[in-house]
Amino acid sequence: MSATSDRASDLRERFDHDGYVVLKGLLSPEEAAQYRDELKRLSGLTDADFPRFASSGGWALNDGVTTLAVFWPVIFHRRLLDAVRAVVGPDARYTQHSDLLVHAGQPAWHRDSADRLFGRGPDWDESRAPYRVARVAIYLQSYEESRSALGLIPGTHRRQSFVNSAELALWDKVNAWRKRRGKPTVLGRFLSMRPEWIKTDVGDCLIFNERILHSASKIDGPKYAIFLSYGADNEHSRRLRRFYMERPDTRYGDYPPDLAEKLKQDDLYLSLEAGERAAIS
Repeated sequence: MSATSDRASDLRERFDHDGYVVLKGLLSPEEAAQYRDELKRLSGLTDADFPRFASSGGWALNDGVTTLAVFWPVIFHRRLLDAVRAVVGPDARYTQHSDLLVHAGQPAWHRDSADRLFGRGPDWDESRAPYRVARVAIYLQSYEESRSALGLIPGTHRRQSFVNSAELALWDKVNAWRKRRGKPTVLGRFLSMRPEWIKTDVGDCLIFNERILHSASKIDGPKYAIFLSYGADNEHSRRLRRFYMERPDTRYGDYPPDLAEKLKQDDLYLSLEAGERAAIS
């Protein structure tokens, strides 16, 4: 379901019910073109390179939004923050889970949360704090260019049946088998779930719950994207931040000092210690 307005109550209702919202035209065409050029410079790839790299997973820079100051304006984008605070809450913090992507998007249904199996692990325990952690995806090309859409399965941030789980497990085994043989992953098709496929325009943004099942579709053209994340100031957000700092294949560092100061000034700094307030120097 696409957002037709940014009214806070509408965004919150859709995010809670479906697990995602769409912000059309978050970045202007000029802003999107500037970031797209920067991604080309960083990756060394051009539009013409996508056939060679898309089949192998594309190019990615883990936590690039955090580590590269040229992308910091995205973190503090006023319309984005208004929407994030609407869906997450007024205590939204920058949780650091970010990526810069070029020609990336091998299909496979997955979650971005620390605990990815439904109902298993602290992410699914909301007895002390609600799980209000949101992933943000900003696309710098149109669907017509890439022929790639983001698929989300509404409601899977809150529920998943036994049949859902069985189908997911089957496709996970298929893709694990393909990876071991150096083959690209395939997009699982379900009898028990119906994905929503979001076809984006230049500068469009999706905000989705980190626990929702989602997947990119196959790429048939150049694709550029910026990913980042925010969460409520609670144990779930801190756990996500620690997860990506400690995960062997990502190993995020701490916030750069200059960014930390900016985050503190905008009430976006997330301390890794519960109850610790970020002091503004």
